Amino acid sequence: MSLSKYFRTVVAAVAILVQPALACSFDISFNSNFEPGAVRLPASEVRKLAEWMVDSPGRYENKEEFHILVYEARTVGVSHALARKRVSHLEHLLTTFGVPVGMISMEIARFNPGKSAEPPDFAHINFMPGCPHPCCPGPEPTSQIR
Repeated sequence: MSLSKYFRTVVAAVAILVQPALACSFDISFNSNFEPGAVRLPASEVRKLAEWMVDSPGRYENKEEFHILVYEARTVGVSHALARKRVSHLEHLLTTFGVPVGMISMEIARFNPGKSAEPPDFAHINFMPGCPHPCCPGPEPTSQIR
């Protein structure tokens, strides 16, 4: 076997082995919307968040991070101050449900009309579990969910 043919075979084998690892996308999200101008989620949405905490992150023994995202949209009345209050409200809810502050990251993104996929009053919490979970690195993904 020539060196170039050997090299191509090795590259092809690596590409095949790496593909499943790169294709794994593990996204456990809670999405909601604030009422226009509101600092807090409606009670019905807080209840849905509580249920989500039990049904989704609650299934994983190890929790790595909770990421909060809200928009700042000055043109439609979501000032930076309002966005900060919304982030604080969501952080408070997560800590009330037992999430340590050190596991929470927060982001206030600028809303771009026509470019942002979500509405300006969008609330997003993304949960990233720690290993073991189906996308953990290794020869075989693990899925030890309690």
